[in-house]
Amino acid sequence: MNFSLSIGTAVPRSVRLARVPSTVIEIHPAWRAYEYFVVGDQVVIVDPDDLHIVAIIDA
Repeated sequence: MNFSLSIGTAVPRSVRLARVPSTVIEIHPAWRAYEYFVVGDQVVIVDPDDLHIVAIIDA
C-alpha cells in the first residue's frame, strides 16, 4: 500500500471497493452509500464520492 491507512486519507482509484453489506448497514445506517475494502484484519469504510476513508474497524 502506498498511502496512509487513516481516517480522512484519500484512497487511490486503483483500490478495489465493494458495497457495504446490508448486515453492516443495519448497525450503521449512515454507511448505506459507502463502500469498503479489507487490509489484513481491518475493514476500511470509504466514501465513494471523494474516496476518503471515513472509518476503520477491526474485522
